[in-house]
Amino acid sequence: MGGSGYAGGELLRLLSGSPALSLRTVAGRASAGRPLAEAFPNLGLAGLVEPAEAGVFDACELVFLATPHEASLQLAPPLVAAGIRVVDLSGAYRLDPGTFAVAYGQAHPCPELTPAPYGLPELFRDDLAGAALVANPGCYPTAALLALAPLAGLVKPGSVHITGLSGTSGAGKGLRDDLHASHAAGNVAVYATPGHRHTPEIEAAWDRLTGTPATVTFTPVLLPLARGMLVTVTAGLLDEVDAEAVTEKFAQAYAREPFVGVVAPGSWPQTAYTRGANSAAIGVAVDPRTGRVTVACALDNLVKGAAGQAIQNANLLCGLPEATGLPVAGMYP
Repeated sequence: MGGSGYAGGELLRLLSGSPALSLRTVAGRASAGRPLAEAFPNLGLAGLVEPAEAGVFDACELVFLATPHEASLQLAPPLVAAGIRVVDLSGAYRLDPGTFAVAYGQAHPCPELTPAPYGLPELFRDDLAGAALVANPGCYPTAALLALAPLAGLVKPGSVHITGLSGTSGAGKGLRDDLHASHAAGNVAVYATPGHRHTPEIEAAWDRLTGTPATVTFTPVLLPLARGMLVTVTAGLLDEVDAEAVTEKFAQAYAREPFVGVVAPGSWPQTAYTRGANSAAIGVAVDPRTGRVTVACALDNLVKGAAGQAIQNANLLCGLPEATGLPVAGMYP
């Protein structure tokens, strides 16, 4: 559902190469009736975008909701009730009802469904087995939490500062003045801070990882790129923690993860390394002068930050090998 948006289009691209998941229905609202070949000429798909009517997904085993949270709030409950597994790419089911009400300015209409299991497999894989509904993380929280997770127990939980740099596709396909080429090209801009909607999502998972409620400072920045994301995390180390302990923790955390790699000491990840792949590249360094650690995580905001991770979650829900149909290597240059 939502197949004509950027995340929906990326889902279609990746699903077309999956040996195990078969695409049955592509539906939308504003795009209903449009040829798929017109919406995404790069994919070579036949057929039309179906209208989002009752019963359109009845023959499906699993549905991806690549929709705004307002639509997902309406669409997910009847699908779950019908026994259809759902991976929701919006923020509709990521937060507890109270936090959702503050972040989104409305009471949650289905508090019994939220928070759904959080679909960041590298950190919360055990929660996903048998889930009826999975809340796919946002792109910023995915990068931030992959950078943060190995630091749990090594840093002061409340000392975390996060800067997220994102390409314009992260804002979706809708028209906005700040996304016009005449404005975005050659321009870098801070936006939605403080109070970005992804902040409570990051905090909720960070609290869970550390066992200590703590606030984080998050500053998102829009880059003149179509796709790509680089998130930098800095935090104050506990007194007894040194660079060797930090390096060892990152190596251990991701040694067996197919989609997360830690770059060699002294080098840093770049957005170009992960373009088109369901991969995240992480670099880490300790500054003994300040007693702080810096971690950078690069990923493709439309793949590991959205559609690729959604398919990774779907593979787990369907009992498939987690990496089925997902590219690991980025397109470079």
